Amino acid sequence: MSLLAPLFLLGLLTLGLPLWLHRLQTQNPKRQMISSAMLLDRSERRLHVQKRLRFLLLLALRLALLAVAAFAFAQPLWRLAAGAGLQRSARQHLIIVDTSLSMGAAGRMEAARAEALRVIDEMQSGDRAQIVAAGSTIERQATGADGASGDQSALRRAVSQLRAGNGRLEYALAVGAIDSLAGAGDLPVVAHLISDFQSSGLSARFADLLPRSERARRIELQLHPIAAPVAANWAVTGIRQSGNAVDVTVRGHGAPAGTVSVKLEVNGSARGEQRAPITADGEATLRFADVALNVGDNRVVARLGGTDGLAGDDTGYAVLQGGGPQAVPLLTTDPGSGAATFISAALNVSAARFRAAPTRLTGFDARTLERYRWLLVDDAGAVDATLAAALRSYVQSGGALLLATGTRAAGLQTLPVSGEAVRGVTVRTADPLSIGRVDGSHPLLVNTRGWQNVAIARMLKVTPGSEDRVLMATEDGEALLIEQRLGSGRLLLLNTSLDNTWNDLPVAPVFVSFMAEAARWLAGEEAYGSRQLAGAVLPLAQAGATVGQVIDPEGHEMLSLAGTRNAQSVRLASTGFYQVVTPVREALVAVNVDPRESDLTPLDAATLQSWRTATEAAETVAPAPGSVQAAGNALPLARWLLALLALVVIAESLAGNWLLRRSTKVLS
Repeated sequence: MSLLAPLFLLGLLTLGLPLWLHRLQTQNPKRQMISSAMLLDRSERRLHVQKRLRFLLLLALRLALLAVAAFAFAQPLWRLAAGAGLQRSARQHLIIVDTSLSMGAAGRMEAARAEALRVIDEMQSGDRAQIVAAGSTIERQATGADGASGDQSALRRAVSQLRAGNGRLEYALAVGAIDSLAGAGDLPVVAHLISDFQSSGLSARFADLLPRSERARRIELQLHPIAAPVAANWAVTGIRQSGNAVDVTVRGHGAPAGTVSVKLEVNGSARGEQRAPITADGEATLRFADVALNVGDNRVVARLGGTDGLAGDDTGYAVLQGGGPQAVPLLTTDPGSGAATFISAALNVSAARFRAAPTRLTGFDARTLERYRWLLVDDAGAVDATLAAALRSYVQSGGALLLATGTRAAGLQTLPVSGEAVRGVTVRTADPLSIGRVDGSHPLLVNTRGWQNVAIARMLKVTPGSEDRVLMATEDGEALLIEQRLGSGRLLLLNTSLDNTWNDLPVAPVFVSFMAEAARWLAGEEAYGSRQLAGAVLPLAQAGATVGQVIDPEGHEMLSLAGTRNAQSVRLASTGFYQVVTPVREALVAVNVDPRESDLTPLDAATLQSWRTATEAAETVAPAPGSVQAAGNALPLARWLLALLALVVIAESLAGNWLLRRSTKVLS
């Protein structure tokens, strides 16, 4: 027997109260009536009061009442012998098998399938079951028309098809899906979670690991840890470009000190092999010098030599740029202006993949717009109607534009390209405005710091459109930076200048990071991501890809030109390079495994037992109506004790009333 809330046993101390109260019962000496005591002398008399327990039946019932109440609140569990159980109705089994990357370690998936087959063998007549694969997604395996099946042959076939994937399993995700997976049936649910129980998969909140039901039905969760010895494992965790060199980072998990070997491939061609020492559970960086890259995107692959505990993380993928930064037109009236100087310097210092190419507005050929990923305009007031129409069409077709304002824009009533209404100009030369609000959740601003130090002396008062998103506002509430979606493209409107005449932004430290993040966001790199993780979702809509093609690492077409008109995203199930084609450009997306899956260390026994105990407590609190079942191999006794408590209360009340009536008759 075990207790879920043993502190309630302190209630047994209250047993002393009825004992003390019953000891207070005393018996007065009998008095003899005589005719007169007037002539008798008063003499001192000692009175001996004898205290003894009376009404023993009532006392026993009161003691039993307090003792049963204390034990009921302590929630005792009676441990049953192996194979023992209570008579029960049919049940629905959810056999959830971990198919995350770590299950690809030697022997783990085989052990998980064997455990799933054992659960199937122990099903009783009338039981039904579903086989569920749990990785980065939770998916039912086909076993019948309605998902659940009593056909053990079909269940076994589904188990045999389970394979370890490339994704990561969060245990809270698997537990949270139990109720919806069970459907709307009336059968009691028993969920079997079969996993190596990686410590890195544990939720930050322990409460997320407890099953809940919106249908007020009982869900019993049973944990099935498989025998999984921890093997030494090394993983490729990073590939970075450093000038003409490529650096590859390798990390060890549960691994001794030694030497690691890495081979580098660029666009399918071998570029050499490097070896480096690595400390126990440490990290090593291997440098490949003078790696020639082609102009544009390059597929770079780093492969670990030798064998270790997990093969799935021995290869890393990256998309690196060759041929130097890409030119981005900066449309201006003066290529030598302060704005051109500040922007060019910021992009160079930030090591962005782009460089500013100052170009006179009067000499720019709008027919070349489709060549560029994005553009800049340093003063919206200098854009004529013809160029404004061309820029608007370019953005609507999937392009991107950073549009700033300046002296020439001060006299406008409506801004070109974006179309916002201008209400005037704020002038605060003596007392500059500070920035009062920054939307830190936006990808453009999440990695920028120091906006509170920027001073704004002049800015346009612009009325944002109903669909506009204000990313930054000054202390007086005026919109400073606005995001506008035009068609499938992106437009950023900065309502002040990009030189230091209207503000000191270009000379503030935050300007460099702002220009780097603006370049990434306008180019759509934050949507595609140079390092996506297996199992992640690629949001096509956010990338401006309303039409196009998506091709997986094996060269299969995931979405055709017609398919992407309806699809808003694709799931990146495999590692390697995905090819995304949009009307504006073609992009490569490198997908790697989640580095947390490389640590094969399992949960410690104490944490696993705490999880089991917590699930048993949750089952006791919310039992299924109309059925009595054991929680695992433990029988909850609290409900029986509460029933006994009710009976004792009734018996105590009856006994007390009977003794009261008897005492009243004696006195009368």
